[in-house]
Amino acid sequence: MASYHRQEGRNAAQIDALMPQEMAQLAERTGVKKAEQDWHRLLALSALAGAFVAFGAAFAAAVTAGAGDTPAGLVQLAGGLAFTLAYVLAIVGGAELFTTNNLMVMAWAHGRLPLHRLFRAWGIVFLGNLIGAMGMAALLILSGRHEEVDGGLGGKLLSAAHRIHDHSLYEALLLGILGNSLLCLGVWLTYSARSTVDRILALTPPVAAFYVLGLEHAIAVMFYLPCAVFISLFADPQFWTVVEYQPLLVSPASFLQVLVPITIGNILGGGVLVALVYWFVYLQPERN
Repeated sequence: MASYHRQEGRNAAQIDALMPQEMAQLAERTGVKKAEQDWHRLLALSALAGAFVAFGAAFAAAVTAGAGDTPAGLVQLAGGLAFTLAYVLAIVGGAELFTTNNLMVMAWAHGRLPLHRLFRAWGIVFLGNLIGAMGMAALLILSGRHEEVDGGLGGKLLSAAHRIHDHSLYEALLLGILGNSLLCLGVWLTYSARSTVDRILALTPPVAAFYVLGLEHAIAVMFYLPCAVFISLFADPQFWTVVEYQPLLVSPASFLQVLVPITIGNILGGGVLVALVYWFVYLQPERN
């Protein structure tokens, strides 16, 4: 009987969610492992993650297109739930997103990850995300997906691109801070999970809230703005008769003018407001 209770206790310990102190330790170890990957593996995984964000954004556009008289809040919620596809694919599938890799700051702050290794990993992942997001944007538009839902899918993608392109420097920075704070909190919650279902359920509310609130992150910018360019260049004339948006030709300068402040905001939101705060609370060495 005693042996049975000991075994039952061990099984319970294996299925219980991790507590925040253990989550912080896991996040730190994960950050070190990510930085130690070969550059080609890191680049491949980050290209996949960029493509996954593209799938999530396109899925959300398809779900919200042609909503008609449906209340706007419900439409946005449906879009947010659809957009969670991006993070389920990336986090459960093991791909690498620059935005969520901002949590690697915990490993750096604890002295387990040199700054140059952190920047190396971020640089490779950022480039891979750009390749994956832009490549998937090209494939989706060249395959005519923007014409789905009577042009509504393309209209939604154009709407998002115009909104992002029109951000002021100040707006882009603040929306980037808020956006990656929520997304990194979603990933932080997955560190408590004991199963795939746990991880998906933990991710869903923060990622959906990110979409519904209209916040920003760099990888979405890498998808929406190229999408607008490809639509503007390759859409049939008839497409423009059914959408209310004008073509948007984004120059390299205007692309960077939006991408850079959003990226900086993402680092501040995920790396400082989430990673450094949790490091301070759970991992910093105790003072005498």
